[in-house]
Amino acid sequence: MKHKLSLKSSVKSVLFFMMVFFYYTESQAQNQNLPQRIMINPLESGHTGVAITWRNLNPDNEQYIQWTEAHPHPVKMEAEADSKRKDHAAVYHEQKAMSRTDTVDYKGVESYVTSCRVALTGLTPGEMYMYRVGGHAGGWSEWIQFTMSPGHPDSTLTFIYLGDPQNDLRSQWSRVIRESYKTAPHSDFIMYAGDLVDNGYNDAEWKDWYEAGSFIHRMIPSISTPGNHEYTDVILTPLWRSHFELPANGPEGIKALEGACFYIDYPAVRVISLDGEQIDENPEYRLAMVNWLRNLLEETTQKWVVMTMHYPFFHTNPRRNNPKLRKAFKPLVDEYGVDLILQGHDHGYGRGMLDEIADGPSTQGTMYVVSLSGPKVYEVGHDKWMQKRGENIQLYQVIEIEGDELHYKAYTTDGELFDSFTLEKLEKGSRLVEK
Repeated sequence: MKHKLSLKSSVKSVLFFMMVFFYYTESQAQNQNLPQRIMINPLESGHTGVAITWRNLNPDNEQYIQWTEAHPHPVKMEAEADSKRKDHAAVYHEQKAMSRTDTVDYKGVESYVTSCRVALTGLTPGEMYMYRVGGHAGGWSEWIQFTMSPGHPDSTLTFIYLGDPQNDLRSQWSRVIRESYKTAPHSDFIMYAGDLVDNGYNDAEWKDWYEAGSFIHRMIPSISTPGNHEYTDVILTPLWRSHFELPANGPEGIKALEGACFYIDYPAVRVISLDGEQIDENPEYRLAMVNWLRNLLEETTQKWVVMTMHYPFFHTNPRRNNPKLRKAFKPLVDEYGVDLILQGHDHGYGRGMLDEIADGPSTQGTMYVVSLSGPKVYEVGHDKWMQKRGENIQLYQVIEIEGDELHYKAYTTDGELFDSFTLEKLEKGSRLVEK
């Protein structure tokens, strides 16, 4: 009798575990079809359009975006709208996504990555929108909200600036980006100054980078400039353009610089990205960027100009130097009065305002900043260009521009204020006001 009960119990256990395994594998299969790594980037006109990208693990499933102006009511697609709630039935737009497949070779192993992208143009400045991505066959993401930047030149523009995440992304860098979001949740964008990961061809690192920021990357547009760790043999990883859809408005006819050298306009601010690795390694592309930047600065009508690139004009690490960058671009920075340059690469913190002479700190001209958000730290020297320095520290920066003033604050990982200053706009460049 005991043997029969034991056999019956064993059969039940086997059936139970088979059922659990079936539901687990079914759930995993469904999750594999859902969109992953959803990113939002600004278009060339950052206050009127965005691009949204995501990873699609099943290329056979057609992908779409559904979106509308944000509203306070439960979501009911137009066809499902209750007749008693017609007043609250929003108009939902549906747009088919473009798909691209990139081939990535990492350590001799080839993989194929399919990503999807859509551009939403003609959006209303200052308006909040909601969207989801996915497909009718494979399933949809959650509904996500984002807010467009204001459309008036006197409106406040706020953004987060992060230098080199690079290492221990999920375990350590995560608390930096999450604390920055906690400090400035209504930022218009997040700026990354290169080396987002340690090896740009390693998809697992990009997965960790995305998971560290999670929903933040889905809600706040990112402006990213590539670093040397996004390159191998001076070739930008295919995963850069797989994850990001940044403007292709750089030097004409140079495909290698698309999504790496570009500009984005807001009513009072022009943001310019230069490709630091190509400046350092490729004389032809360096000259092309010089000519492009000259024309860009010549035509700029925005009150403020903010530039970003990975390699710094002036180093914090005493064993590093970038003379090619300074020689090619500093004359343009001085001539046109660029206000703020945000950089990475040196794995430490330094900032200083320099004029055309550039033999020591000044109170007017261009403010140069080098910063670090990841846990990989280097020695910081005592070069006289730095008015503030820091080492063995992870930081994030919140920058607010309103009217004729730019307010800059650098915070430690635990949210403590580490450095701050204010720039007052001059006819050319800015004046430093320590506050």
